[in-house]
Amino acid sequence: MENIEEVRKKIARLILEKGFNFAQVSLAIGKNIAYIQQFVKNGSPRRLGEVERHKLAQILRVDEQELTDLPLNASTRSASAINSDILSLVLEQIENWLNEHNSSLSPKDKAELTKLIYMKVCSEPMDIAVEKAKDFIDIYNEIKKAN
Repeated sequence: MENIEEVRKKIARLILEKGFNFAQVSLAIGKNIAYIQQFVKNGSPRRLGEVERHKLAQILRVDEQELTDLPLNASTRSASAINSDILSLVLEQIENWLNEHNSSLSPKDKAELTKLIYMKVCSEPMDIAVEKAKDFIDIYNEIKKAN
């Protein structure tokens, strides 16, 4: 298992490899613009919080275990990266189709559709799917705005 310094270096590398910057990722996980830079360069906070780690794993499309030096059990880990990839692809294809047909979804309908797709792709119960779908929509929208 990697130590926390190696984890910080890995996070910095993954962010750059994915074409993001620290500020974009900080805002996408709901933190101030300098949060990830402070974590990576200054070691503050010592470790990412569970919510931040979960969101960052979704953005970087990696397993949460790669973003911490502590062992995580199955109940604290996010859905596999492939599920997030599939969900992103499905949403992108739906948006493309709607744009081609001069249609759009209201934010409420988009949230409902994402929740239903998430439940099917990730095989999660409704209550968990609702919360994770909300997080996913927020992250997806932040990344689209940043690009």
